[in-house]
Amino acid sequence: MEQTLTMEQALAAEFLSFLDRYLSFYRDFLALEKEKYDDIAKGRIDRMDGHVKKEEAFLLRSRGLEQERDRLAARAGNSRVTFRELIPQFGPLQGRAQQIYDELSRVLLDLKEMNIRCNYLTQLRLHRIQSGIKKMENQPELQKQYNEKAREGQDRKGFLSKKV
Repeated sequence: MEQTLTMEQALAAEFLSFLDRYLSFYRDFLALEKEKYDDIAKGRIDRMDGHVKKEEAFLLRSRGLEQERDRLAARAGNSRVTFRELIPQFGPLQGRAQQIYDELSRVLLDLKEMNIRCNYLTQLRLHRIQSGIKKMENQPELQKQYNEKAREGQDRKGFLSKKV
């Protein structure tokens, strides 16, 4: 019969505190992705630069969190072990560790799905823009009209930006 070692209570509590922060971080990341998706769906392209900058910051923070997780896992006995594999080692805190794991798994799946949806919608919008530009390039009168409006600096709906 295999015996499961338990980590010391102080380390288990420290690990749970970290995992709460980790879960909170990914909830915030999911909220950002949902906001980005909403902006893409509503055609608020002007907000994308802000979203990209925030995503870059999240990605940097995620690397730091992964390093912290690895350090804690190493203190628990193995830096290469997954959170799921560590759950039995939490002793009396195992129930809370399982709750966090379940919620984190759900949030990460939602984040992955939202990211896929954002990418799909972005690709769809880009395809429409490229099609519009091709149509315009094949019609000199539309090209002339676009160039005149672009020179005036007006931001009118119905005209596509080549910058996008």
